[in-house]
Amino acid sequence: MEEGGEEEAHLPRLSLDETLGSPDPEVRLHAVSAIGEIGKAAIPLLITALHDESWRVRRGAAAGLIRIREPAVTPMIQTFEGGRSDVRRELIRALHLIGDTTFPSLVSALNSPSPAIRSGAIETIALMGGERRIEPLNKALSDEDPEVRAASARAYGYLPDDRAIPTLLLLFGDHDERVRNAAIHACTQLGTTAVPPLIQALQEADPEIRLRIEEAMTQIGSPACGKIIPLLQHEDPTMRKTGIRILGRIRDLNTVPHLIGALADPDPEVRDGAIIALAAFGNAALPEVTAAFESRESRIREGAMEILAGIGEPAVRTLITYLRNEDPVVRRQATTVLGEIGSHEAHEPLTDLLRDNDPSVRREAFEALERLNK
Repeated sequence: MEEGGEEEAHLPRLSLDETLGSPDPEVRLHAVSAIGEIGKAAIPLLITALHDESWRVRRGAAAGLIRIREPAVTPMIQTFEGGRSDVRRELIRALHLIGDTTFPSLVSALNSPSPAIRSGAIETIALMGGERRIEPLNKALSDEDPEVRAASARAYGYLPDDRAIPTLLLLFGDHDERVRNAAIHACTQLGTTAVPPLIQALQEADPEIRLRIEEAMTQIGSPACGKIIPLLQHEDPTMRKTGIRILGRIRDLNTVPHLIGALADPDPEVRDGAIIALAAFGNAALPEVTAAFESRESRIREGAMEILAGIGEPAVRTLITYLRNEDPVVRRQATTVLGEIGSHEAHEPLTDLLRDNDPSVRREAFEALERLNK
């Protein structure tokens, strides 16, 4: 009786095995759902179904493995070996959903000879909360395989505070680009929490690491700007220039007034950096840059002229309005930039300036018209 019962239990399994080969994804999906009810005997079939071309079948297979729980954990971890990226995602998701009981097996998998298994295990561990994940993450950082190190670096982005930053800074110097990029990405996941320690590290880092710190803060984006702006007042011109360069890459319009202020910096390299950063905003910064013509700081005015000359044609109409400014210095500077741009739209208003009551404005208008007429 017992032997007959075992044979009967296998009959639906054999039938479902055949059904998994159906060309119809709906049929395969129903088969996977039924297989999941068999229990741990279904694990090989469900593992096979994880490689199905239909994501619904893959998700159904993963759901079946989740229901089986602990007996499915080791076979699932072994499936990281040679798995496609979509299969890998389902495995990580399923192992995470099974819960804490998978943790010891995942830690043991870090000793596997397969880099694919080790990296899959570390990516799953990363999703689990608590302090227990720190030790396996640290272990994976010294793995000989760059994919495993990169997976560990990405995992540090899931930690809830900035204690990961010293470790990530070390990874900025890894010889493999995948690991370096993963460390940068982890910093961006940490968000503004990462910015103060990154700024502190900027002051001590070598040039190569500094560039990667800049990249991390650039990727954090606008939320980082409030902590970067004070760098523009740093006593070290290199730090001021670095802050300007990052703000120019982020291109948050709220930082434009601060960058315009940097046009008055006593260091010519810093001023040049501010010009480059503001020019990167293009038309978006046009109102603020043209308004800088009226600054009392000659360096700011000079910087604004260079930026507008670089923006070119889009700045012409705004510049023409400054030809009527009551300050002859402003009129002269607007004339100079219009001559540099060479727009024929400015021909008539520049001609009117030949009758300006200021000789320096008349002279600049004449020279601008000469350039236009060439």
